Order: sequence, then C-alpha cells, then structure tokens
Amino acid sequence: MSEQNIPKHVAIICDGNRRWARSQGLPVFEGHRRAVDKVFDELIDAAVGKGVKYLTFWIFSTENWDRDKDEVAGLMKLFRWFFDKRINEFKKKNVKFNMIGNLDHFEDDIQKRIKDGMEKTKDCSKITVTLAMSYGGRDEITRAMQKISDQIVSGDIKGKITPELITKNLDTADLPDPEFIIRTSGEHRMSGFLMWQSEYSEFYFPEFSFPEFDKEKFNQAMEEFSSRKRRFGK
Repeated sequence: MSEQNIPKHVAIICDGNRRWARSQGLPVFEGHRRAVDKVFDELIDAAVGKGVKYLTFWIFSTENWDRDKDEVAGLMKLFRWFFDKRINEFKKKNVKFNMIGNLDHFEDDIQKRIKDGMEKTKDCSKITVTLAMSYGGRDEITRAMQKISDQIVSGDIKGKITPELITKNLDTADLPDPEFIIRTSGEHRMSGFLMWQSEYSEFYFPEFSFPEFDKEKFNQAMEEFSSRKRRFGK
C-alpha cells in the first residue's frame, strides 16, 4: 500500500460493545471495558504503524445519556479510569489526546481530567487521538451556529456566513476532515456522526463488533480504503 493511499484521518464509530458482551455471556459493561482497556491501544498502535496521523473514536453520543443509569454511571467510572491511567501512557508514546463533543454535560471532575489530558499531551506529535464524547452531529452544528450568532451580535463577524466560517466553529476546527469512517457491528448508518465533515469520506461497515477490532482487521480496512476510487464529485 503506497503512502498516498493511506488516509490521514480515520474515524471509528465504536458500535457493538454490548452485543459482543452478551454473545460472550458477559455483563454488558465488559464490552465497554474491553474496548477501553484493550482495543484502543491496539488500534492506535496499528494506525501509527500505517502512518495515520489522526484517529477518532466515537465512544459516547448525546443520546447515550438516556441509557440505563447504572450503565451510564459505569461508563463515567471507566472514563475516569481511562484518563487517570492512559494519559501518561499517551504522553510517553508521543500521542496527542483530543476531545470533541459537549464537555458541559460531564461532571466537573471528568471535565478537569479531559482538559488536563489535552494540556499534558498538547505537544505530542506522533498521532492525534480524539475521543468523541457526549457528541452528536446536530448538537455540534447547533453549538457552532450559536457561536457564530454570538460573534455576529458582538460585532466580531461581519459579512456573509460561509462554509469556512462554519468549519472554523465546529468541534473539529483543528482537525482535517476524515477520509475514512468505519462503523463496526454491521450497522449501515452514520447516526449523525461528523455530518458536516464527512462530505467526501469513504465509509466501511464491517460485521464484527468493536471489541473484536484488532490490528489485522485494521490493516484489512486500510486495504479496503486503498482500493477505493475517490473522485470528490468530479
């Protein structure tokens, strides 16, 4: 696979954690635990090995807040564990941590962990790993429109609203658009993920669940991407 066929930014919708756990006869939470404790690291290493510079995981949507309270509470504990343990490892590996989504929805201690993680790894340069947390495409665009509205009222913006202005006010303002978006577990829908940014993304819908995602499957996905003919509407 030549370098020009390697996507710069790969985004993954991490679907199927609960279904995988049930299929293994395990509590639902064990699917989430495996994803955070094992799969993330393997995919980050695989992405680095392929030369991918940006890797995004959608791990918690705005709609996920409506799940069973015990499951949500368990996920919050898992997020705390992740930031307490993994951020120092990210820094050692020269991995930059980033977050997109509505930070205000989280409790103060999780907000602090997220901000501290971004600050601690801000100078890392091998790969940027973004977690989409409390993220929804409509919510992101709504918040971007509110930012623009506030800037118009304050006089900071004058003239027409342009695509470039909208892009600059999205959560992903500092990220390139994803060339390749993968949704695991065989679901053939995007559920609002990166709606603005995915205009010319290639999509891939493997049948395996996210806890089954490993280096071999990642490399197979990269081969699939390299076989695509990208015309960008031309």
